[in-house]
Amino acid sequence: MAASQHGLFLRRQALSAGCTSREFDALTRPGGSWVRVRYGVYFENGLRQLLSSAQQLILRDHAALLVCAEDAVLSHTSGARVQGLSVYDVDDGLSHLTRDRQGRSSRVQAQVKHHLAELDPCHIVEVDGARVTDPLRTTMDMSREYGYRSGLVTADSALAAGADPRELILRAQALGTEPRAPTIRAVARFADGRAQTPIETLGRVLLHDMGITDLEPQYVIRFPNGRQAEGDLYSPSLNHLFECDGKLKYQDQLNDRGELVTAQKVIWLEKVREDHVRGLGMGVSRIYWSDTFPQNFARVSARLWREVKLQSGRGVWLPGGA
Repeated sequence: MAASQHGLFLRRQALSAGCTSREFDALTRPGGSWVRVRYGVYFENGLRQLLSSAQQLILRDHAALLVCAEDAVLSHTSGARVQGLSVYDVDDGLSHLTRDRQGRSSRVQAQVKHHLAELDPCHIVEVDGARVTDPLRTTMDMSREYGYRSGLVTADSALAAGADPRELILRAQALGTEPRAPTIRAVARFADGRAQTPIETLGRVLLHDMGITDLEPQYVIRFPNGRQAEGDLYSPSLNHLFECDGKLKYQDQLNDRGELVTAQKVIWLEKVREDHVRGLGMGVSRIYWSDTFPQNFARVSARLWREVKLQSGRGVWLPGGA
């Protein structure tokens, strides 16, 4: 029974399978074989300890779905998690479920946020046996609930996974005059599946706000020796490459052949690559996580424009006279 429910089971299911109340209480004591995931839902303690924090969140999402009405579906952050979509700047600790009902309302109970909203059956998919809002509906709900930046990160991730950008725009245009419709439409227009990480999405937002709008994500750079590399964001008008750097980029990792590459070597290879890019006459700047925070925009934009100007030998036009 548990195997068909992602390893989860209800107390009443254990009792119906022959476990006595006394046995159940003994197995679920602190340090026992079974651990409570949420009220009334249990999991094997030894297995849970092997799960990452992200996997434990997904386990809680499945547990919430197990005890709710049959027409409930995982949505919002829960929908994004089980589909492997990126989630940014959300730490509410909640599982999200949506039921198909007229109007829009929500309530929080026992760390589950219950949403009531109209759901098109075509916008529901099954993932590993669980009913979930599809990637585009999940994107729209993330934009509706958490705003533009969070919605855009999930949107880029959904498009990168194969969702249709034209369908996202059509769904956004069909929203009418609901309060969050302008935000969702803005996300749909700016979404780009070429972004590979959330920092690339947020870096694109930063540069666009600076007036750099001709960006080409994952730009292919070809070197004279026949080799090539990809740059995160390239502006043809400025002939400038913007690299978006998170900490994970500079940790030990495996290459395409499955060989270990140490963090020290990763840093060295990145330096050599940047030198080769500069050797082509192209400018290079780096965008870090803190650079993407809105409160840092004035300082970061001034630095980036200064770097563009110093590295440009063509007298390019810089917005704002920077």
